[in-house]
Amino acid sequence: MLGTPAYIFSQTMEPALQVLVFAPDARSAAIGDAGIATSADVNSQHWNAAKYVFAANNGGVGLSYTPWLRDATSDIDITYLSGFYRFANNQSLSASLRFFSLGTIELYTEDAQYLQSIKPSEYAFDIAYSRRLGRYFSGGITFRYINSSKVIADNTGSAVVARTSNIATDVAFYYQKPANMFGEDIEIAFGTTVSNLGTKLEISDSAVYFLPMRLGLGLRAACNINSENKVSAIVELKKSLVPSNSGYRNSDVPGAAIKGVFSDFSQMIYVVGAEYSYKNALVFRTGYHRESKLLSDNSYITFGIGAVYENLHFAASYLFVTGNEKTAMNNTYRISFAWLFGSIRRYDL
Repeated sequence: MLGTPAYIFSQTMEPALQVLVFAPDARSAAIGDAGIATSADVNSQHWNAAKYVFAANNGGVGLSYTPWLRDATSDIDITYLSGFYRFANNQSLSASLRFFSLGTIELYTEDAQYLQSIKPSEYAFDIAYSRRLGRYFSGGITFRYINSSKVIADNTGSAVVARTSNIATDVAFYYQKPANMFGEDIEIAFGTTVSNLGTKLEISDSAVYFLPMRLGLGLRAACNINSENKVSAIVELKKSLVPSNSGYRNSDVPGAAIKGVFSDFSQMIYVVGAEYSYKNALVFRTGYHRESKLLSDNSYITFGIGAVYENLHFAASYLFVTGNEKTAMNNTYRISFAWLFGSIRRYDL
């Protein structure tokens, strides 16, 4: 019989597969985990695939790495590989692979005898299609395959190895248009997404979890100060669509998602961020992220930089937890690299 491991996922952890909502790339992480309405980049697959048809480049590939929860452990990390190709000037195909290594877990018997060490992990493979629905408007749909292998607690409190697979989808829309405000030429953008609508994670009859379904809204305004300087401001609101009521396990996915749109407004995430670009080559970023108490009560400030050299792009971010209690997320950093092909007209990574 399996005993309690050194690291265990409790049944009270709702919803499952939270890695699906972790910011995988350094650019978005640097602006408070915002990406729904930011300008298109190689990592738009995670945030809003509809943005790809507005990308300045014809395509690209990117790789991001996050050492996760380094204040608590040294062997958990997230790797994210993404790519896109824009064709016919109004359509795009994209794909991504996210791998979440959960480190090493040691299993023991009830009398503290060592059994074995395992290395559970989760990964998700996405493929998306997007197209213009108008001159300034686009839509996208993402299909996701998820595979999870990790240790949870069963009904008796013992540790069991759970392996399961799920499918999910995202639906996204994006609007981007030049405008004039107070005599200044600006670019405004609006995005909305419904993400991780998919089958439940079923471990046993008493352990059934929803995926982290979310509704997201984003707004961006960008202004060219002059030929060398550009600044953008970003605001995002996100809402969990998983009902907080303890009886939600018996709800079907569509019913729970619809209910989540119109209820549980205490499950909100608020993000504000900004980007400043110099000569389309050097970028400075910052943001603030706040989650409601019913979700995690996390709040943090983020910083980051970006640099461009011809087709190669680099970004790095750093997270500083605010408040009196420092969580294990404190001091989280991310790095991202990208290679873009086709015309290069923007600084975005």
